Parts: sequence; C-alpha cells; structure tokens
Amino acid sequence: MKARTESPTIKELKFILTRIKKSPLSIIGIVVIAFFAAVALLCPILAPVPEGQEDPYVLTHFGWTSEPQPPSPEHLFGTAQWQYDIFYGCIWGTRTAFRIGIIVVAGNLIIGLIVGTLAGYYSGVIDELLMRLTDIIWAFPGLLLAMAFVSVMGPSLDSIVLALILVGWPSYARVIRSEILRVKQEDYVEAAKAIGCSDLRVITRHILINSIYPIIIMASLDTGAIVLSAAALSFLGLGPPTGYADWGQMISLSRGFIYKNAQDPLGYWFTWTYPGIFIFTFVLGWNLLGDAFRDILDPTLRRR
Repeated sequence: MKARTESPTIKELKFILTRIKKSPLSIIGIVVIAFFAAVALLCPILAPVPEGQEDPYVLTHFGWTSEPQPPSPEHLFGTAQWQYDIFYGCIWGTRTAFRIGIIVVAGNLIIGLIVGTLAGYYSGVIDELLMRLTDIIWAFPGLLLAMAFVSVMGPSLDSIVLALILVGWPSYARVIRSEILRVKQEDYVEAAKAIGCSDLRVITRHILINSIYPIIIMASLDTGAIVLSAAALSFLGLGPPTGYADWGQMISLSRGFIYKNAQDPLGYWFTWTYPGIFIFTFVLGWNLLGDAFRDILDPTLRRR
C-alpha cells in the first residue's frame, strides 16, 4: 500500500512555518505589525471621535494654552501645543501610517513592474530609454527630490504620497529588470516562445512569477522607510495642515519644547516621546517582517 504523499501546497506551508519558527525576530516583527493593524482597526474604540466632529483625523482642541500639559487620566499621553491630545493623534496616526505605506509601496510596485518588465524583456531602444529615465531620477537624493515635488504641489498628505511614489519606483524597476534579464534566458521561457505563446502570456505566466520575489521582499523592507520619510516631510512642515493625526506632525509640534526649560530639559518629554515610540516601533516591525519574507521567499534556501 502506497504512503499518501502531501500536496505541494501543504509542503510549502510547512516550510514557511518552519522558517518562521527558526527566526524569533521574524515572529516579533509579525506580532508588532499585527498589533498596529489591530490599533488601526480599533481606532474608533481606543480613541472615540468627539461628538459632532466629521473628520476623525482632525485633532480636537482641549483649550488654547500654548504650554503642553503632562499625562493625566483625561489625556493619557498628555497634550501638545495648543492642547492637541497626543494619545488621540498617535492612535489615529496609525491609520495614516498604514495609508502612506500601503499606497506608496503599491504605486512603486506597479510603476516599477511596468518599467522594469518592458525594459528587461524587450531590451534595445526601449531598455535604453526607460533606464536612462530611471537613472535621471536615481541620480537625485530621494528625500530632497521628494521635498521639491511637495513644494511644487503644495504641502498635504496626498502630495507626500505622490512625491514618494515619484522618487521611489526606480529602485523597483532596476531590480525587476535585472531579474527578468536572468529569467528570460531560461529554457522554459524559450520553449513557451517556440510553441507560439504571446509576449503577454510569456511575461505573466512564465517570467514574472519567477522573478517577482525580490521586489516583494524589497517592498516589505521599504514600507518602514517610507513611513519614516513621510514623517520627516511632515516634521519639516510639508505634510498635512496643523492638527492632523500624523506622527511626524505630532513631533513637529513638540520641537519648540524639547529644551525650553533649562532647569528641567525633560519637562515636556511626553510631547515627543510617545509619537517617537510609535514611529520607531512601526518601522522596526516592518524591518523585522521584511527579514521574515526574505527567509521565506529566498530561492537560494534549500529544502531538506
């Protein structure tokens, strides 16, 4: 009687779980991102929107005093300048961070896939034109170019998202192009062309499926850096208007109070500590999660 063999799907799932178990830091990354995802989903419960307020991302004033107030039962993280509730801003800022990270990464992936695929598959003139355009954007420091784009479009959250997409896709295009140049030389690709498969079918069914893993890993690692860049732009005053639930802006509101009291330089520690912890933990979680994807999807790993 023949022993029942496991399906490839079951084997792959077992392999993924085994790789995750062997990397405790990857588990920490998954837990951290799951925690922030839960916070984002439970925002209306954790930080209820004040009655009569239409936009939940707008921070409500609890007075007009310029001096921040320390944590209290009414305001768990204290209040920032002009009495903005820091806890409310940090909680709803989680959704802002996910929005920025997901939209920018998706935009980078789409543009990078299109440009890199066309350049790598067709080569020749198309490759030269697309790669020279990529090199032009690549030549500028990313954050400085993003600042220039935001300045032209006008400070807003949407401007930051669009600017980060415009400066971020070249790295994805270069990676996918190099992978496609490698994969398109394989025998199974030549066989698909020989039997009359169209270019679209060859690309989607035979090339991309075997070359997309590096940019998936890259996207997971890049999400944290994107949120950090967006926070930096908001800190510089290029983000949404004052009073928006955004971690970078919450820290920007505290910069005038970091060393305001020479006798007690940590007197207003809460104004920048809590938003800073949220940013640090969120970025660290994505970096650890990216390492987990790398361990799982790395084609050089050998299954035993």
